[in-house]
Amino acid sequence: MLGFSETARKLKVETSILVDAFRRRARQIRGSRELTALIKPLDRETAVRTACEYFGEGEYLAAGIDGSMQTDELLEMFIFYINAAAYSCPFTVSKGRVEFHLDRAERNDKLSVSAAVPLWMEDLPEAADSSVETDYQVEAASSRISFAIMTMAELKMACEAVGAGQVKILLLDRPLSGTFPPLARDYRDLLRMKKFSLAGMATPAGTLSLLDMTLAYYLGSGDNPLPPRERLLPYVVVRMLLDGETHSATEIGGKLGLSVNGFEKAVKRLRRINADSDGLLLEKGGGKGEDRFQITDYARRYWRRVEHALDWVLEKVFKGVEHPLAFGDDRWLTARDLNVFNTLLVYRLRSLAQENKALVIGVAKDVGATDLSRVVMPFAASVGMLDPGRIPRGVKSDRALLGLLSTSEEIDFPTPWRTLGYDAVFTTLVFREEGEPSLAAARKRAGLEGFFVRSYFQLRSMETDYRSKSSVFLYDRFQNEVFDGGHRMTVKMSEMNRSCDANVYFEGESRNRLDELILLVLSVSDNPHVAEAFGHNQLLFLADKAVKAEAKQARPMLRGVVELEIGPLARTDRMFNIARRFRDIRAEYEGMREAGGGEE
Repeated sequence: MLGFSETARKLKVETSILVDAFRRRARQIRGSRELTALIKPLDRETAVRTACEYFGEGEYLAAGIDGSMQTDELLEMFIFYINAAAYSCPFTVSKGRVEFHLDRAERNDKLSVSAAVPLWMEDLPEAADSSVETDYQVEAASSRISFAIMTMAELKMACEAVGAGQVKILLLDRPLSGTFPPLARDYRDLLRMKKFSLAGMATPAGTLSLLDMTLAYYLGSGDNPLPPRERLLPYVVVRMLLDGETHSATEIGGKLGLSVNGFEKAVKRLRRINADSDGLLLEKGGGKGEDRFQITDYARRYWRRVEHALDWVLEKVFKGVEHPLAFGDDRWLTARDLNVFNTLLVYRLRSLAQENKALVIGVAKDVGATDLSRVVMPFAASVGMLDPGRIPRGVKSDRALLGLLSTSEEIDFPTPWRTLGYDAVFTTLVFREEGEPSLAAARKRAGLEGFFVRSYFQLRSMETDYRSKSSVFLYDRFQNEVFDGGHRMTVKMSEMNRSCDANVYFEGESRNRLDELILLVLSVSDNPHVAEAFGHNQLLFLADKAVKAEAKQARPMLRGVVELEIGPLARTDRMFNIARRFRDIRAEYEGMREAGGGEE
């Protein structure tokens, strides 16, 4: 066994090797002048002009939303506490400027939500919809539940803020494009397993079915971006049939630009979906050889039933007097179920933002994404923006790469700046140096383009040293056809080992006016006088402090409430040690021994 001195010597050598490697990478990046093609310093004049066009001159409201979660354990019970809060302030738009009145920022009491969820250990596997055989799995399962509820709290508040029509700029302390994929994955798992807790729920528009949830996943309320790829074609056809009219095969194929073979594949899958739903989908066209198609009145009302279920879940989790997750006989709203409805909340938020012309911006502080260096830069080289031979290799973190580049002595680009915007579908792709097409799905299936735009940004430089700058963060937003339509390009990509077309957003060398506006908004809403908000956002900073303070105050109170209820159970049924995990008992004894200075 090595002594401490030998271990320290080895650690010093190994650390020196890593430091030297980092210095080499840093020198390479800081000398990569070509990468400035990715950087877009703020065009303030264009941004202000866009604000006048987007909002109109006047005073409006901006809000920042953040959530928090706490998990406590008492005997064999978990106590999940989730809360979310919003801070808002006015902002004014005039021909000359956009100004945030941060001195008038205040807690928005109308936008506040919390939930406390008790759960016995033995019920955790069902509620989390996962195995809990090891301590690691227990922690993962409990985090899965609390994170799902916290996400729901934030998205619920976001929909309420935007839906009321007063909040015109909404900031979320989470990336939408990073939040959505795991939610959608849970949704797909539910559809694949055909296991949904609320199937059979009675709604004013009929009984909720798995068909409703399937249509809602692909179509949203009917306006979801839906690329015409082979696996999605049945739902592209359904969207066309939502008008309730009868359409011929020739008409459908012509409008969608489908070949005879492509149309036959789509219809075959459409009929399979209809058969699996016991004929709930197709009024006409369900039989082989039929060439006229119409969906049922029941299928046309799918979104009304889904929205009823969504509102019921929100009411139950955050306002109901009964247990937030339990219903019926040993039935649970599982973490997967919650994430299904979180997916639908993202769809709702997108629709409300478009309807009320609100700007929703997701901000990520700590992001370890690699999509810029892994796929966006090689793609930029393939379209002539960068020299492929001069793209720096070896730095896996996008934030590290951009942070090093921004502190270069050889390159000077002023803050605030952002990178070019790119479609979030790039996060699901890889770039292949050899073989065609160059873009390929990282995990068999690519995401859907058309939902989100991603971009990195940096807001401030120190007044005393311009090379000392604020952190690099990521923001994202919903795509907006008015501003984004001219920045799309059709590319070839490989999915399921087949080549297909994708119509992706890629800003390239041009400038998107909406992103200029967002960079301006971010640059005038941070707080250079507070370290945690320097180059970040003051409203999100205030919301973060509020939810953490509330959670800290709530924890002992909630624990006390539970102790009053289950304490007698432990005493009368002699469950002091039976109902406690051995590791918790041991930790308590070890703590007492250390406090007393004793030894075993």
